[in-house]
Amino acid sequence: MKRMKAFFLALLLFVVTVVGCHFYITREATMDSAALGTLPSEEKGKLRSALVNNIDENGYPVFGSSEFMHGSDTAYHPAQVFAGSDFHPMLIGAGYYQSLSHATTLASIAEGMTVKKAALILSPQWFRKTGVVDQAYASRFSETHYAAAMANEDLNDEVKQYISDRTQTLLSVDEKTQQRVTMYDDVLWKKDGDPIETIREKAWSAFLNEKELFETMLLGNSKKLREAEKKEAAASGNGGEPDWEALLQEAQDEGEVQNQNQFYIDEKAYKRLEPHLEKKKGINSDAYKGYQSGPEFDDLRCFLQTCQDLGIEPMLVIVPVNGYYYDYTGFPKEAREKYYEKIRKIAEEYGVKVADLSDQEYTKYFFEDRVHLGKKGWVMVDESLYEFYKET
Repeated sequence: MKRMKAFFLALLLFVVTVVGCHFYITREATMDSAALGTLPSEEKGKLRSALVNNIDENGYPVFGSSEFMHGSDTAYHPAQVFAGSDFHPMLIGAGYYQSLSHATTLASIAEGMTVKKAALILSPQWFRKTGVVDQAYASRFSETHYAAAMANEDLNDEVKQYISDRTQTLLSVDEKTQQRVTMYDDVLWKKDGDPIETIREKAWSAFLNEKELFETMLLGNSKKLREAEKKEAAASGNGGEPDWEALLQEAQDEGEVQNQNQFYIDEKAYKRLEPHLEKKKGINSDAYKGYQSGPEFDDLRCFLQTCQDLGIEPMLVIVPVNGYYYDYTGFPKEAREKYYEKIRKIAEEYGVKVADLSDQEYTKYFFEDRVHLGKKGWVMVDESLYEFYKET
């Protein structure tokens, strides 16, 4: 009898502890932080709870990749430009995030979006012949986003099938996750999972949601976010539209001091590149079909179709390549222009807005390095994002 009492007491204490931890973590994970939106983070994009709880009525998701991790300590990155402003973009992406993962994430978080808009910053390097690499895709894959996308009844079956097929192929490097993708498809989308599979899905999803809430809580208490929140608070009340002319002039003035090299990139980036320049010269002269074929174009169409299904207005941001550097490597200008034109045609096919910066290939101080946005690049992209937000 005593053993039985001890068992039930231990069980009661365990349940109370678990429930208490759940409510504590849930409270701590609900940040409602404008600073989180522009925080550069590799992990933030995976955390559905962090995104859904922090996209507010003053912003929309801005999808991209490694550019978000560059220039965050300058006056031109969205984290600085929009601090304290009336626009709260949610930057989603880091290296290896591309169109397919962004389509899945958008389908996952759409229900939490007040402003039914989304921007996608396109990197030309995404459109290599291979498309997104399987290991890279697997490293950024979020099961919670995938499950929510499959459960989204506004997303049509053709798009779900495309996302499922591509995901199954790219997750061949991770068989266990691949098997769970099949489980999500059966239970949440096709609704034909057997009772055991349904129970497994509910149990596993409950575990993942708790794990994600904990990771969101850690992100909310991170030093980087605390510092970003201090900057946000210090800039509070700035409101209004940034002075784009003044920012461009500031970028010009800084560039004239800091970026005086043959590619007009940041001096630190140039010094890292300089020892390798001899072997880079003319190396891409045979890339006459560069960035013009591969699965990324269909992944982009999937993103745009997702927007169409969910009633979200998208904007594509066409980022150019560094003309000075690409000329140095011999990458044909004609191939670059064909890539830009192909993106324009896809945008026209879906009737979507384009912020076309392809004519900025030779704008000095546009780039931080060979491919990432720098001083002037960020100012121009920021202005495009803000104007899109202000359009009714």
